[in-house]
Amino acid sequence: MKLGNIEAAPGEKAYGFFKSGETHGRFPVHIPLHIVNGAKDGPTLVVQAGASGLEIEPSLILPHVVKELDPADVSGTLIVAPLMNTSGFEFARVTSVFDDKHFNQLGRGDAGGSVSEQLVDAYYQAAIANADALLDIRTGSQWSYHHFAGVNDLGDVESSKALAIALGLPQVVLGQDEFNSMALEAARAGKASVVAFIGGGPGLRDFRDQDLGRVRAAVLNAMRHLGMLAGSPESDVGSIAVIREHTVITPTGERGFTFMDKSLRGQQVSAGDVLGYVRHPFSGETIEQIKAPRGGIMVHAGASWPVPPEDEILAIIGDLVEEIAIG
Repeated sequence: MKLGNIEAAPGEKAYGFFKSGETHGRFPVHIPLHIVNGAKDGPTLVVQAGASGLEIEPSLILPHVVKELDPADVSGTLIVAPLMNTSGFEFARVTSVFDDKHFNQLGRGDAGGSVSEQLVDAYYQAAIANADALLDIRTGSQWSYHHFAGVNDLGDVESSKALAIALGLPQVVLGQDEFNSMALEAARAGKASVVAFIGGGPGLRDFRDQDLGRVRAAVLNAMRHLGMLAGSPESDVGSIAVIREHTVITPTGERGFTFMDKSLRGQQVSAGDVLGYVRHPFSGETIEQIKAPRGGIMVHAGASWPVPPEDEILAIIGDLVEEIAIG
């Protein structure tokens, strides 16, 4: 297995920097990559994280997962990109410093486009295009907290759904990416493609060990599901709810502090139920109640920081499709 100048023979691991383009000043743009090339034949799984420079939690555990794996026990190849947006990370921002673009809103990229578009194109063609499955790990950055797996309604939905269920997260949400992400493109190409939303908001401070354990389990469970690794699935939940998303609530434009009722996540709500409120920052009065326009199950997702960006997800609601017991 070779990606750029990073090469791992069967039964070996490799780490390096995949060159994906150059800046206008001719400085190279890189993505740090790990390769675990199993001793036995099998599928190729790409695990990526950090498309936003603020989504740093997965990078704290993914290199340790690679270190934990023995290639002699692996069938197939694991490719891991712990933190794709290195320039965003360096300058503590969501988008790329080079052109202010978000890696997960560029589809497969563009070889003739801006620096970020070239980066995504080179990476997609080298890693994702040749893989059998993609696990894209995201967090809520500083604004929201998440704990579910998302599946796009494109391509081989059943394979993607089965992979999502195997991760061991409490909910699998069926729907559609709002933006044209790499995971969406992978699904469109017929690959098993799942987005695992784990952590964010207060999670890095309050639930760090738990969330990092969930990221680790998701990767190992994905490998077990694909036949790349032996062993029993790991999960901290007793059942998994498969939910068909029907409502995504975002800020209406009322200015102030936004507080969501996090105790409702995972619960059944009815149309008209109050899910949160917006409070005036100086008078303290409630200036808006955030209500469910339609009944359903609240997804484990939504705002935690009281000053979310205008397009931040406050809550997701969907209909229960099925409940799957674990063990």
